[in-house]
Amino acid sequence: MALPFKITFAQIMALLGVGLGLGVANIAPPAALTAEAMWALGLLVWAICSWVGQVFDDYVVALLMAVGWVALGIVPLEVAFATFHSRTWWLLVGALGLGAGVAKSGLLKRTTLHMLSLMPASYMGQAFALFVTGVIVCPAIPSVTAKVAITGKFIPALAKGMGLSEKSRGSAGLFLAMYLGFVLAAPMYMTATSTNLFLVELLPAAEVSRMTWAFWLRAATPPVLLAALLGFAAIMLLYKPAYTALADKTQVKAELRALGPLSRAEKVTLFVLLTALLAWITEGWHGQQPATVALAALAVLLASKSMDKKTFHVDIGWSSLIFLGVILNVAQVFQRLNIDAFLGEQLLPLLTPVAGRLYLFAGLLMLVTILLRFVMVSINALLALLMLILLPVAQAVGMSAWALGMIIHLSAHAVFVMLYQNIVYAVGYEAAEGKAITEADGARFSLIFAGISFVTVLLALPYWRYLGLL
Repeated sequence: MALPFKITFAQIMALLGVGLGLGVANIAPPAALTAEAMWALGLLVWAICSWVGQVFDDYVVALLMAVGWVALGIVPLEVAFATFHSRTWWLLVGALGLGAGVAKSGLLKRTTLHMLSLMPASYMGQAFALFVTGVIVCPAIPSVTAKVAITGKFIPALAKGMGLSEKSRGSAGLFLAMYLGFVLAAPMYMTATSTNLFLVELLPAAEVSRMTWAFWLRAATPPVLLAALLGFAAIMLLYKPAYTALADKTQVKAELRALGPLSRAEKVTLFVLLTALLAWITEGWHGQQPATVALAALAVLLASKSMDKKTFHVDIGWSSLIFLGVILNVAQVFQRLNIDAFLGEQLLPLLTPVAGRLYLFAGLLMLVTILLRFVMVSINALLALLMLILLPVAQAVGMSAWALGMIIHLSAHAVFVMLYQNIVYAVGYEAAEGKAITEADGARFSLIFAGISFVTVLLALPYWRYLGLL
C-alpha cells in the first residue's frame, strides 16, 4: 500500500538521528563515564545522522549540538565554545580573510591568465599551466571553494578555443588539471585549505609546537607532490585528445589587456600576501605565530581599503568558521567528560594487532575513510570523528596525530565519485556551467587518484618515520 505522502532521505535521517540519539543518551553509563557523557554521545550520534542526511546545513547542526551541550548542563558555555578564542580559529579567520582579499582583488584571475599566455599553446602546455598555477597560489588562499569557483569559469572558453567539444575527454582533462593543482595539491601547504588548519587544532600540544609552516611543507611535500605529478600524468594519458589541439591565445591576451595594469588593491594585496608567506616560512626565526601573521595581513587589507566591508562580511565564510569552531571543540568536550580515554580503552585491544602492523593499519584506514565518504559529506566532520576515535590507538603504537590526520585527509579529499560527496568539486563543476566534464569522467579520475594517493601514502611512511612522525 502506497503511503499518502513521500518521505525523503533527509526526513528519515532526521527521525533516525533523534531516535538513536535519545537511545544512546538514556543508556546506563559504564563505570568510566557519567550521565552527561552519555548525553554528549547522544548529541554526537544525532549530529552524525543529520550530517549524513543533510537535514540542515553542517554549521547549523554543529551549532545546535554545542547549544545542546550547554542547555543540557553537559559542560559550561565557556567550555562548549572554548575553541572560538583558540589561536587556530583566529588563524582560520585571518587566513580565510587574506584568501578572500586575494580572490576579490583579481590577482588569482590575472595570475591564471598570465600562466596560460606564457605556457605553450599545446594541450599539455595549457593543462600544465592550470596545474602549476594552482600549486603556486595554493598557500595564498585557504578557501579551495573560492579557488575553483574562479578558475572553473576559465575551462569552457579555453576548451572551446582549442576546438574541444563540451564535456569531451579533452575538456575534462583541462578541468581535472585545474582541480588537481588548486585542490588536490592543497594538503602540501599548511595554509592552502581550511582542513589543514583544522588538523593543526586537533593536534596535541606537543605536536603543535613542532608543526610550523615550514615543517608541514617538509613533511607533506613528498606524498602530495608525487600524487599530484602522477595524477597529471594520468590526465595526459587518459584525457589528452588524440589529435593536436592548440589554444587560441588571442582571447587570453584580450582578457589580460582588459584587466589593465595592476590596480592599487592588487598591488597592496600582492605585497601583503608575499610578506605573509615569507613570515610563515620563517616562523622559526622571528617566533611570530601564524595566527598573528594572518590577522596582521587581514588588518592591513582592511585598513588600506584593499578589502571592502562587503567582502569581509560575505566572502570570508563565517558559516564555515562557526562549523569548524564547534567541531574543533568536540575533542575538548569529550576529553573533559573522559569519553576519549574510554573509547581508547575499548578500541585499543581490538585495533592494536592491526595498528602494530603500520602498512596494514594505514591501508585499512585509507580504505575505511574512502568508504565513509559515501555517507559523510563533510571532510572536516569525518576528520574530527576519526581522529577522536582513533587517536588513542595511533598514539599507543607510536603514530603521531599529524600522520593519522594526514592519512585521513589525503584519502577523504580524493573522493568525488558522485557530486554530493565533495562540495568543492561540485562548486567547480557548476562554475564551469556543467560544460567542462561529465560526472562519469570525474568519477573515473577520482577512483584513479584515490588509488594514487593510497600508494603514495604507503611510500611516504618510511620518510615520516625518519622525521619522527611515526
